[in-house]
Amino acid sequence: MPLRIATREPETGVIVVELQGTLDAAVQDEVREALGDALRRAERGVVVVLDGVDFMDSSGIGALMRAWGEAENNGLKFAVVLRQPRLRKLLETLGLLDTLPNFPTVSDALTEWRIAEERERLEVQPLTPQPSVSERAKAPVGPPPTATQWRMELQLACEPELIAVARLACATFASQLGFGLDEVEDIKLAVSEACTNVVQHAYEDRQGKHFTICCWAEQNALVIEVRDVGRGIPSGARTNLGTMIMRAVMDEVILQSAEGQGTIVRMVKRRVG
Repeated sequence: MPLRIATREPETGVIVVELQGTLDAAVQDEVREALGDALRRAERGVVVVLDGVDFMDSSGIGALMRAWGEAENNGLKFAVVLRQPRLRKLLETLGLLDTLPNFPTVSDALTEWRIAEERERLEVQPLTPQPSVSERAKAPVGPPPTATQWRMELQLACEPELIAVARLACATFASQLGFGLDEVEDIKLAVSEACTNVVQHAYEDRQGKHFTICCWAEQNALVIEVRDVGRGIPSGARTNLGTMIMRAVMDEVILQSAEGQGTIVRMVKRRVG
């Protein structure tokens, strides 16, 4: 669903930002701009409503965390309205559900703020920095097995708008293999993260560059590879949020990279039952 953004001011100094649609790398600049504008207008705080969001990956989470940090730096309150079970599960998996201020409704958030304002300013604990983990391997892996019953290969231009195409293609492939709805949603999220990493980090100048997505079946599992021939993952690089999400929703994730030669992300999802 295309992104839609609406803002309102239910109380003096409080700006509510309502987001609807898909939050991924293709729209992250638009989301950041809308949240930044709300922070500039707010005098007390900003509430972001996510009830209309049908898909969110690390790009959307990153925009929320950045806005939260800016709010704290400017002495403003910040909260999200979050009722969707899938989004709550994602944030819980990442350890953010108990950290990022969230409420069932805008009214609940405002009530909490009023109570806090009558006492002292509510203190929010800072996000714990991610541990440093190197994902670099000695060399990219070789070609995938050929003796498979189902196989798909897709080459896409390195543009944010095409990440949704990759998600849809892999979701359709997984559905044909008999994966359930929740499993397909996990696969879509992992593919989105892997493709976002390529678009944002693989090439210094992505114009004219491409990346490849391969899917194939192995017994009761789906194997997905996202390949690029970009600059590779530097030795000692930190694990980013996107990689954490991939590992949280897939059964196996292997990152193999050589500097100056490219990166292959291999993800495995085993079918339940």
